[in-house]
Amino acid sequence: MELSLFATPRVFSEAMAKGAHVIVIDVLRASSTIVQATENGVERIIPVAEVEDATRLLPTLKRADTLLGGEQDGHTIDGFDLGNSPIEYTTRVVTGKTLIFCTTNGTVAITKSTAAADIAVGCFLNLTAVVDRLVEAAPDRAVVLCAGNSGTLSLEDFVCGGHMVARIHAAMGSRVTLNDGAAAAFALAGCMPDPETMIRASVHGRKLAELGFEQDLEFCARMDRYAGVPVVVDGRISGDDSKPR
Repeated sequence: MELSLFATPRVFSEAMAKGAHVIVIDVLRASSTIVQATENGVERIIPVAEVEDATRLLPTLKRADTLLGGEQDGHTIDGFDLGNSPIEYTTRVVTGKTLIFCTTNGTVAITKSTAAADIAVGCFLNLTAVVDRLVEAAPDRAVVLCAGNSGTLSLEDFVCGGHMVARIHAAMGSRVTLNDGAAAAFALAGCMPDPETMIRASVHGRKLAELGFEQDLEFCARMDRYAGVPVVVDGRISGDDSKPR
């Protein structure tokens, strides 16, 4: 298996996604929120790259059963029901609902991966489950796509991806080859074994703390809280952790 890691979607193209199995990571906070929402019973999530896409889609759905969620630059979007804090996405709020979800980085990475053969959403919360799913599938090509931060590297995504690469390499040994991004993330993750310490030291983590989202940092650092893997099928995310196609 050829395993590649890309630090941001800016260095990744739809052509590169074609035929690959892609894992999208946005630790702070889109991936963590998607995992939390699916675990808490959301019916489906529709990821969109732009706010205009969300508002255009909303009138085509039953409003009473639909939530608008997401953020731009860390702030809840005007007119949206929810922000991008996973703590907001409780069972009471999301069970049985359709969620239209738009974020600055995470949903952009997801929509850029649409040509992939399989798309999974991962973070620290479901890291082992994501790795096990990919190792079992053993595709010829796999990509760990970090959402980054407005086109730049995000430490928390890169290190989380590195931990995934390390686990995949440990399971597959010589059957996996790494690109330079995967090798670099693998090496860095070995120096940063504690997710919460790393997240709090990151630029994005510090910004969220300043914005009052201190609890999110602790939550998003929890390793293997869940065993489910959200998957993207035909542009829709469900909590179905069935085997890759």
